[in-house]
Parts: sequence; structure tokens; C-alpha cells
Amino acid sequence: MSEDADKRAIDDLSKQAQEASSATMATLIRARRDQIRAEITAEQEIEKALKKSMASLLDTIEQAVQATGPASIINASDDELLDLLIAGGLGEAIDDLTTQQSKIQTSVNKVLTAIEPNLDLSSLALSVDELSAQNIEDIFEGVIVPSIKQNIRDSLRDLEVNVPLNTVMSNLQLKMNRAQGRQLTEIKTKISQYGRGITAMASAVAELDHYLYTGPRDGITRDFCRALVNLVVDEKQMTKLNNGQG
Repeated sequence: MSEDADKRAIDDLSKQAQEASSATMATLIRARRDQIRAEITAEQEIEKALKKSMASLLDTIEQAVQATGPASIINASDDELLDLLIAGGLGEAIDDLTTQQSKIQTSVNKVLTAIEPNLDLSSLALSVDELSAQNIEDIFEGVIVPSIKQNIRDSLRDLEVNVPLNTVMSNLQLKMNRAQGRQLTEIKTKISQYGRGITAMASAVAELDHYLYTGPRDGITRDFCRALVNLVVDEKQMTKLNNGQG
């Protein structure tokens, strides 16, 4: 989602809250709006953290090559290379994602308490922690680390055929920059899934089985979705909805 689309979505939900038919509905829509804001902020912060960690990581790789030669990295085990990546900059990005997920959790809790003020969320603590850890693992070990490892090994092999180190590092940076677009797309999906995952777990505990569709209504909203804005459906009705997308 572009920054313009993000702004349109937030603005639309704010308008919906102002037009809501009850104070409870307005509170719920604002809470959902704030959850989206938290997710957008998380995406932006992770993007900045990744760029910073990649710059630090490139310096670490270059220093390691100069100190021990490329073979020590090319032939390193996956665990050894992972340790180098974490120490070289990825550790900070992981810490940042952990912080952002905590903020998303707080925003989700506000949505849930807007629906059920007496909801006890303490029973979900362990499950949420497990979901948080799994999401971080999926993002870093499933998306980011494999790509970085492959790019590092492929690039450093050029040193074995006498390509200058500065050229190798420049090419590695280009490869990492190209890979980052796909990585960020997948990260955004994971962040959104994380918020929905917490909501689903809490809804099950609270025995909530109705859904409010809030949109938002923006330039990319399909007619099928637009017709659902501000409607409440139960689980049975939800399973019958078909947007023609498979």
C-alpha cells in the first residue's frame, strides 16, 4: 500500500467513525483505524531498520573478507553465517520488529476492549508470545536470511576469479537492494496477518462470532467490498460470501 493509499484509508475510517450510528460503533472504528496506523508504522520502521542493518552488514562482510579471506564466509555453515548476519546488523532489525509487534498487539487489544470491555486478555499472553516469535522467524529465517546468504556467497565467489573487492561489494549491495522490494512485500503481509491472528485468538476466547466490515473505502476498493462497509455478519454468513476471486 502506497503512502497516499494509507492516508486515504486512515481518512476514510476517521470519516466513518464521525458518521457512525452509535458511540460504540464509533469507538470500534477508531480502534480499528488506530490498529491500521500501528501496522503502517511497523512497516515503515521495519523498512528503515532493514536499510540500516544492510548497510552495517555490508561493512561487516567486507571487514571479514579482508581479515580472513572470502573462503571463510563462503564455506561457513548456515548457523555460522547466521551468527555473522545477526551480529553484523540483522539483530537490530529483529529487535525493531519485536518492538513494533508489541505496539500492534496493544492496538489490537484496544479494538477488542472496544467490543468487550471486560475481556481478560491475560490468558492469551503465552499464545501471543508464540505467535510473535513465529512471525519473526517466518520473516527473518523464511524471507530475509536465505536471500542474504545466497547473495553473499554468490557475490564473494567473484573474488576467486580476481574481481576487485570494491566491485564485489558494490554488486552485493545492488543484489540486496533488488531483493528488498520482495522482502518488504512479504513483511507487510506477515505484519497484517499478525494483527489478524491476535484478533482471531482473542475472539475465540471471548466467544465473539460476528464480523464488522469497515473497509476502508478508497480508490482500490472493489464493488463487492464497498457494499459490505459497515455491515455486520455472523460466521455462517461470512463463509457464504464469495468475491469471485477463488
